[in-house]
Amino acid sequence: MSLMPFSHGLFCDPYDRTLLNEAMRELRHFERPYWIGHQNPLNLANAVGKVQNDKDKYAVSVDVSHFKPNELKVTTTGHEVVIEGKHEEKTDEHGQIERRFVRKYMLPKDVSVEAVVSHLSRDGILTVSAPKAAIEGPTGRVIPIQPSHEEHPKHKAVEQHK
Repeated sequence: MSLMPFSHGLFCDPYDRTLLNEAMRELRHFERPYWIGHQNPLNLANAVGKVQNDKDKYAVSVDVSHFKPNELKVTTTGHEVVIEGKHEEKTDEHGQIERRFVRKYMLPKDVSVEAVVSHLSRDGILTVSAPKAAIEGPTGRVIPIQPSHEEHPKHKAVEQHK
């Protein structure tokens, strides 16, 4: 005689299903070769890209590791940078796949559109950058205090009332 009935089958308890789901999630790491790292589908940082906007330069880094260099295109339209990637339908072990993306970034006003350059790293990170224009702001100056031999009109009025 058993203290636990098995009438509902194995993994009928929600806690047991949670453990099974966690174990299956861990096993998915072994479905791909070891040299391909874990890719979280909810990793929004790669979906949006990393933007660097400091006083010297503006740069955008996007993970385009699924694309070949000839499948990528970077253009400027007005004060906007457009990054496009597209590869035609390919067949792999799971079926057929076609990928396409378009990312648009507005350049800051102090970035020269003509100075925009792009670099693709060996690990598939595309960086589009441009130096910021050296805009000289108003510089501070010391204003000397000039001695005056006349009294302030308000000061004269106060002395007359005394």
